Amino acid sequence: MDVVAMILAGGFATRLRPLSYTKPKVLLPILDKPIIDYILEAITKLPISNVILSLRYMADLVKTHVEKNWRTLENKITYLIEDRPLGDAGPIVLANLKSLFTDTTILVINGDVFSNVDLEKVLEFHRKKGGVATVVLVEAKGDLSRFGVASLNSDSRITKFIEKPRGLVGRGFVNAGIYVFEPEIIKYLPKKLTCRLKISIDLIPKLLENCDVYGFVHRGYWFDIGTPEDYLRANIEALKYYYPNSKIDGEVDGEVISPCYVGSNVYIGKNSEIGPYTVILSGVKAEENVRISTSILLGNVLISRGTYISEAIVGEGVYIGKWVRIESGAVIGDYTYISDYVYIGRNVRIGPHREVLESIYEENKILP
Repeated sequence: MDVVAMILAGGFATRLRPLSYTKPKVLLPILDKPIIDYILEAITKLPISNVILSLRYMADLVKTHVEKNWRTLENKITYLIEDRPLGDAGPIVLANLKSLFTDTTILVINGDVFSNVDLEKVLEFHRKKGGVATVVLVEAKGDLSRFGVASLNSDSRITKFIEKPRGLVGRGFVNAGIYVFEPEIIKYLPKKLTCRLKISIDLIPKLLENCDVYGFVHRGYWFDIGTPEDYLRANIEALKYYYPNSKIDGEVDGEVISPCYVGSNVYIGKNSEIGPYTVILSGVKAEENVRISTSILLGNVLISRGTYISEAIVGEGVYIGKWVRIESGAVIGDYTYISDYVYIGRNVRIGPHREVLESIYEENKILP
């Protein structure tokens, strides 16, 4: 049975700023490749007849990347360009208005999801249950108010679904942002687009009233990459999963504490220490006596001697002077210049193409 896959990648990713000022969320790398590549790799294992990429923010960058790196899919990919924010259900309506759906099963994936969900097993589960929809769920604990929360019966049918329940803390099954729909779900959506539509608010409740909707519980890793903190955690989890003993393609003239990923054309100078849980992408050059731990360096970063970076994200093409200290939670936008002896405090956000000549001691300060 052929499947139409839809990837939702039109969001502005405002909570990911300053990283998302210069690139859309789906092009942010996890280890050595963008998020969208992990999704497309998973999709290519399925009997896909068409892939619909729903885009808006920096759509040309995404399209260029896909056309360059996914030529095997060039005859199957359709680009759906949103002219305004549509929510995550709006693109389904728009695709239907453009007759992009045939009488086939529809797989919908949020473009900000990084996981090892086995999509083949999800489709098998969906066919076996015979429902009109399957929602992939993950078990979470703690503050559940960020998510849609589902209740299941003994047959894995969803009996209740609450979107972002206020104040809910505990353990429960939350929406993973991956869905399988039968074409009949279209009749439960409006025929015209007059406002933003959400799957969890405007579609799933209607389906629960009229149809059987099932929940596939995923037991592996899963991340909704909404914030820089989520992005760092996703890279840490990927390191543990793919390279627990590190992967070093560049040259490290110092100590590596696993797990670490060091890309090609990287040089880390003498008496330096990197790791654990550190991702250094291609082209990074660091002088001697540098210490980097639990951080991401997004490529072509130049680091002068004596610099200390901990639990931070450093954008592409950043220059860091000597004896700089970058504290936990800091995020530095692409192509920023940081002068010698500068201190960057906890949770400071610095936008792209900035020049930082003086220390920033105030925590949580934002320089857009």
